[in-house]
Amino acid sequence: MNPRSHLDEGNYTEAAPGVRRISSARKKLRRLILIVAAVILFIVMRQVMNPFGDKEYAEIPHGNHVHYVPKDRDHSVPLSRFPTEPPAENERILPDGRVVPK
Repeated sequence: MNPRSHLDEGNYTEAAPGVRRISSARKKLRRLILIVAAVILFIVMRQVMNPFGDKEYAEIPHGNHVHYVPKDRDHSVPLSRFPTEPPAENERILPDGRVVPK
């Protein structure tokens, strides 16, 4: 009997007791899940850190309609004073809710 014959059976080495081997398919799946989770986390954090995006105003739902409120809103002014239509390209919303030309 050849001393190496026991190594040639099945061409694999057995893992040490108590050590779990993870298949390469499972590693790829785990990596994919981590990448997807990182992308989702990035999108959520971007929205939280910059809720206005590149707009000068935010859309605030109020019942069955939306109010358009500027970034520098005066919080002492009630939401009902802000417009329910977005400003035109040549208009802007003031902190008190008035819409004026740029």
